[in-house]
Amino acid sequence: MIQSMLVVAAFTLLATVGSWWYFRRHHIARPPFGVINLADVMVAMAGLVLIPLLYMKLPIAVVVILLALLTIGALQVALEPVVGRRPLWTVCLALIAADLVLGLTVGVRNEAFLLTNDAIMVIVVIGVANLWAQSGLKAAHAAVFAAVLTGYDALVTWQFSVTLQLFVKLTKLPLFPLVGWGLEEVPTSFLIGLGDLLLLSLFPLVMRKAYGRTAGLSVLLTGLATTALIFVLIARDTIGHTIPVMVFLGPVIVAQYLYWRLTRGVERPTRQYLRAEPLTPRTLNPISEGR
Repeated sequence: MIQSMLVVAAFTLLATVGSWWYFRRHHIARPPFGVINLADVMVAMAGLVLIPLLYMKLPIAVVVILLALLTIGALQVALEPVVGRRPLWTVCLALIAADLVLGLTVGVRNEAFLLTNDAIMVIVVIGVANLWAQSGLKAAHAAVFAAVLTGYDALVTWQFSVTLQLFVKLTKLPLFPLVGWGLEEVPTSFLIGLGDLLLLSLFPLVMRKAYGRTAGLSVLLTGLATTALIFVLIARDTIGHTIPVMVFLGPVIVAQYLYWRLTRGVERPTRQYLRAEPLTPRTLNPISEGR
């Protein structure tokens, strides 16, 4: 398990640091909606609650199609500012095709498939985290999202078997929305959910926008340290192996938001952030100017 844990930790680091790097260098050209507010966060939360239940009831072929559509949409968001519009569909379809072909030929437990799938999911996390942050999501709303997700994860993982059943079903399919390694047999396997990676990558971005680079970096490092501690506790058998990461990470996120809110006051709007940290001339498009 240690080897699998180290590989997953490397991809976790890539997702968080990659999101931070992307935030100031590549910006979503035209977000498909306006400024994200608390209502949008609640809609996203409802989706996280309902989609697993839907996946459990749907035929496998339908689940794969849905996963492919969701993944290709997220890849478009992340890759368009990097590769441009002309080769965008070629790159996205090539990634999806590679995942599907490897999953159907060598199997979803093969390391070549896992490497491809994990890389795709990291790109998805970077794209979605930046889409939300650049669309005006406030740090306060991200903290509320983390708090609600913490309660939900604790309930469905520890009180019910929904999460475990979902993981078992999804890890039999290509494009499963998890980052994992060592799936050949249970004792060597290690997985982390995409929702956990998304919050871990998203919160430093909205905190940088709200309270500055120091706040963002502090949140990023604290989030990585918290995740590393969880991994160590699992490796030492101090806590169980089916652990909702947000049960540990969520309170840390909320505590950090409260600390910066109390010490710095009301978070700054996007306009003020852009005045304090002007975008470089090579920036492709300005961030959505949420109030």
